[in-house]
Amino acid sequence: MKVTVRTFAHLRDYAPAGQGAAEVILADGATVADLLAALRIPKTVEAVMLVNGRRADAATRLNSGDEATLFPPMEGG
Repeated sequence: MKVTVRTFAHLRDYAPAGQGAAEVILADGATVADLLAALRIPKTVEAVMLVNGRRADAATRLNSGDEATLFPPMEGG
């Protein structure tokens, strides 16, 4: 299945060809954790994850055509 992934800030370093947006092919039934593994994002790297604009975690299942967005956690006040 194809999933579109959009990455921001330093997470862009893990996107295919350093692009901000790319299509990634995953096996049917894949999760956000599988997407992170496909992008080779280390488990120690923190990211806020959205799938189709909704907050997601590593166990969230993906479907073909989904859009995943990854960006670093925001801090400040």
